[in-house]
Amino acid sequence: MLQENREHQTFHVGLKAFIANGEKLLILQDPEGFWELPGGRTEKQEIYKPLEQILLRETKEELGDQFEYKVNSIFHAWIRKPDPNDHHTSQVYRDNDFCIFLIGILCEYKKGGITLSPEHMDFRWIAKEEVENLEFENTYKEAVLRYFES
Repeated sequence: MLQENREHQTFHVGLKAFIANGEKLLILQDPEGFWELPGGRTEKQEIYKPLEQILLRETKEELGDQFEYKVNSIFHAWIRKPDPNDHHTSQVYRDNDFCIFLIGILCEYKKGGITLSPEHMDFRWIAKEEVENLEFENTYKEAVLRYFES
């Protein structure tokens, strides 16, 4: 039997919140001007924590203490590999086969205002019709479109 020499891919894992407020979805703008979803990567010490706890930590960092939402179910998963031709991507990420396995979780806005962290410069509640006119960080546009089509 012929045995292939295969190597498993390693990933960072990120949790992203698809936070709905009626028909609108919350997105955040990064310092380079690209739009993305709230959330972020898991930390090593969080390996045994529930996903909901990790997502709440990330969104609290990005949206502030006053913002409240209900976490529902996992909606979508996708892989984000930085585009090697994107000059916004750090050289370290382009050179090290850096990949993020993202898990999208459906959430419902409850109450509270947004206080952005320095990681983001703006936020917006968007409707489906607005997606095509916005410049998203790589892979997020497809995920947002999938959300609105579901």
